Amino acid sequence: MWLSYGLRFGTIANIALSTNIILIVGALSLLGSTLTLPGIAGIILTIGMAVDANVLIFERIREEAHLGRPPVNAIETGYRRSLAPILDANITTLIAAVTLYFVGSGPVRGFAVTLAIGIIMSVFTAVIVARLITATWLRRNRPKSLPI
Repeated sequence: MWLSYGLRFGTIANIALSTNIILIVGALSLLGSTLTLPGIAGIILTIGMAVDANVLIFERIREEAHLGRPPVNAIETGYRRSLAPILDANITTLIAAVTLYFVGSGPVRGFAVTLAIGIIMSVFTAVIVARLITATWLRRNRPKSLPI
């Protein structure tokens, strides 16, 4: 993420991704789950989905900045326009996880539970946490252009 989006936005994406993993582990601990290989596979798939959400957001922001929009408008429009594709992809994956949970048994259910928790946390961290960090950075620095 640092290579694609630079130090500032790459760091925001990495913080959101780290927060996602911490929240998944916390939720699994709260449920008293044992982490198995299928559970680890669910976490890895979730990491991929979280990276995809951040890429969608920051590419939209980059597009808006290249169109000449001011930083506040570019960030606001980027987050707003990327919300629908993020929700679409994650809700579809959540439906697949719920289906796997009810159809599968044992390890498949563990994968489904980890995936479902990860998808919920991924949407939260990409849409809420990353946006909060971006807004805080924007409010403090008030840049004339975006370093993205």
